[in-house]
Amino acid sequence: MDLLIIGLSSIVTRRVLPALRSLPDVQRIDVATRKAADPVLREGWPFGTAYVDYEEALKRTSAQMAYISVVNSEHERWARAALDRRLHVVVDKPAFLGYESAARIVEFAAARDMCLAEATVFTYHPLMGTAMRLFGEAGDAPRRVSMALSFPPMDSTNFRYQSGLGGGALWDVGPYLVATSRHAFNAEPESVDCRVLARGDGNIDIAFSALGTFSEGRSLVGQFGFDTAYVNRLQMVGRSLVVEADRAFTTPPDYRSSIRTTRPDMSRTVEVPPADAFARFFENVIGRAEVHDWNQLTSDLLSDARVLERYRAVAGAS
Repeated sequence: MDLLIIGLSSIVTRRVLPALRSLPDVQRIDVATRKAADPVLREGWPFGTAYVDYEEALKRTSAQMAYISVVNSEHERWARAALDRRLHVVVDKPAFLGYESAARIVEFAAARDMCLAEATVFTYHPLMGTAMRLFGEAGDAPRRVSMALSFPPMDSTNFRYQSGLGGGALWDVGPYLVATSRHAFNAEPESVDCRVLARGDGNIDIAFSALGTFSEGRSLVGQFGFDTAYVNRLQMVGRSLVVEADRAFTTPPDYRSSIRTTRPDMSRTVEVPPADAFARFFENVIGRAEVHDWNQLTSDLLSDARVLERYRAVAGAS
């Protein structure tokens, strides 16, 4: 399958492009970027055709799938444009700014019989699957989940500090919150609470705490933001098993992960071999698109959008 990347973002150059190039089913990668002087393009784009206009790229590309990696506020516009050209679409997280927007584009994609997916890729890393497998082997399941994902401030010009571009911590790291609860509990929360802890210029949220409660006494609590030292940690507690891991949410492809498990009678460390979550995600999405089996991808996108909107509403996020 040929792909068109719309927006030459940092995540594209660091993670998406290497992942796509590792897949034998991806033959050609076109790119559309407004960064005509980008160093990546200076020597020419060796993987396909480079365009400096998004609309021209959509008209001329031979790709069957588009990856949308522009600022959050433009996701809906370019996802719609790509779907209208009958391309399957993958969108950076957060896919869309609100449940209404997500439902609108899902309906638009369904009317054209095209795949639409959100690139919340960390759940495709074997670390997450191994954690759930360990619970299954112990005859247990997660009941209390704690997570923390926070990092130091970015350059002040970053779009994440601009509310008009879909910035803010709830949009940026909120998708990790909702996808983790979906992965751990396979359910949406019965109740949610969320508090913004810090705001930046323009009153934009840059840190928050969240609590989601689920049936049968299950819960998830988390700390998120971009105003602290780096932390990337997951803890899942069952009736008799505790599973803990670092780098669970942004695991580099060459990182050798480990999961620490604790039971009343023993503790051990389970090694998880390196893996590229982006490559595994794209392999899954491309495979599903080719056989028209993308209902689960759509369901996950809608569920995450619905739950994140609930957290944002409680937090009073703008």
